[in-house]
Amino acid sequence: MTLKELVLFALILFFALFTRLFRLDYPKQMYFDEVYHVPAAMMLDDGNWQTPFDFQQGSYDGQNVADWLHPPLAKYFQALSIHFLGKNPLAWRLPSLIFSLLSLIVFYFLLRFLGRNFFFRKETFLQRNTLAINLALIGSFLFSLDGLFLVQSRIAMNDVFLLFFLLLAVFTYFVYLSYSTVKSSSSLLHQKYAFLFLTGVFLGLALASKWTALWVILFLFVREFLPLKNFRKLPFLIFALLFTPFFIYFLNYLPMLFGGYHLSDFFLLQKTMALSQLNNPNMHAYSSGPLSWLLNLRPVWYFVGTNLPAKWTANIYALDNPLLNFYLLLTLLVTFIVLLKIKDHSVLKKTILFIFSLYLVSFMPWLIFQRPMFIYHYLPAVPFLIILLSYFLVNFLRKIQDSAKRQAIGFNLLFWPLFFFIIFYPHWTALEVPSDFANAVYFLLANWR
Repeated sequence: MTLKELVLFALILFFALFTRLFRLDYPKQMYFDEVYHVPAAMMLDDGNWQTPFDFQQGSYDGQNVADWLHPPLAKYFQALSIHFLGKNPLAWRLPSLIFSLLSLIVFYFLLRFLGRNFFFRKETFLQRNTLAINLALIGSFLFSLDGLFLVQSRIAMNDVFLLFFLLLAVFTYFVYLSYSTVKSSSSLLHQKYAFLFLTGVFLGLALASKWTALWVILFLFVREFLPLKNFRKLPFLIFALLFTPFFIYFLNYLPMLFGGYHLSDFFLLQKTMALSQLNNPNMHAYSSGPLSWLLNLRPVWYFVGTNLPAKWTANIYALDNPLLNFYLLLTLLVTFIVLLKIKDHSVLKKTILFIFSLYLVSFMPWLIFQRPMFIYHYLPAVPFLIILLSYFLVNFLRKIQDSAKRQAIGFNLLFWPLFFFIIFYPHWTALEVPSDFANAVYFLLANWR
C-alpha cells in the first residue's frame, strides 16, 4: 500500500470507529433484541452452558428470556467481552463494533482484489492498481455510510458477525476463482483448493452466527457442482462446501454437549429452531416485506429516550441512508442494463453476474417466508450491491477526460451520502434533536414513524 492509500483508508476506518464508538454505552439498558442475546451471553459467562440452549426455559431475570433461536457463535464473543469488561452495555456491544470494523477491512481488501484480478484485468499494471485502489476506497467509504450497517454495529445482535464471515468467505472464494487458469502446476492447484476449503470454513462460521448463511452455502455448492466434468473432484467439493460448514456449525454447539445435553438434544433443538423460524405467527408493528427494503420504506424502531426536555426527542431506528439507498436502486437498474449490453462471456460480465447473484441469494429467499421480517435482514445483501455501485462509479469517473470536472462530480457523488449520514446520525444513535426537526426530516414519510 502507498502512503496516500494507507492514510485515506485509515481515515475511513477512524470515521467508522468514531461513529460507532461514540456513546456506545447508551442506552444503559438492553434494548430491542439485546433482551434475548445479552442474557444468553451473561449466562455463558457465568458458566451456565445449559439454559442458553433450552428452548423450554422460563424467564432469565423475571423479564428477559435468553436467546436459543439463533446459533451461538456471536454470543460466545459477547460472553468473552462481558467476562473481561463486566456486565455493562459497553461490554456486550463492543464485539459488534469490532466485527463491523473487521467487516469493513475485509470489504476493502475484497474490493481491491476484485479490481486487480477481475474488474480491470485488461488494463496495464499501473492502471489496474490505481483503479483497484480507487474502487476499494470508494466502496469502503460508501459502506461506512450505510445506516443499517451502523445501527447493527452498535447493538448486541448477531448480524455483523454473519456479515464478517460471509465477506471473508466470498473473499477466499474469489481468490479460489483467480486460480481458474491454473492447470499444470500441482502446487498451485493445491493452493487453489486450499482457498475453497477456507471458503467452507468461513461459511461454517457464518452459519454458526446466523442461519442466513445457508443460502450462500447452497448457492456456491450448486455453482461449483453444475459445470463439474471430472466427478473425481466431487468428494472434495462436498467436503469443502457442505461437510466443512456443517461440521464447524456443529462444533459451535460443543458447550451445549459439555453442559450435560446429549446429541439427540442437539438435533431436537435444531428442529425446534427451524419450526420456530418457519412458523412464527407473532405479529410486529415494525415488520416489513422484503420488497419494501429495496425502497427503504419501513424502518424498525429500536429505542426511544425518556426524561428529555420539552419538544425534544431521541430515537434509534434501523433505517438505511436515504441517499445511499437511492444510489443502490440505480445500481440495480444499471446492473441489468450492463448485463444485457455485454454480449460476450467475458470475465467482467461473469464477475458482475456473480456478484449480482450473491446479492439476489442474500435477498430473494426472504420472499418465500411468511414469518415477521425486518429491514435489518437486508444487511447481508447490501455490500454486494455496494461493490457493483463502486465499480460503476469508478468506471463512470475514469471516462471523464476533464480532470477538474471529474473531481467535482466525484466529490459530489461522495459528499451528499456523507451529508445524509450526518443528518440521520442522531436518528440512528438516540442523540437528542428538536421534535419539529425529527418530524420534518426523520418522519418525512408516514412509514418512517
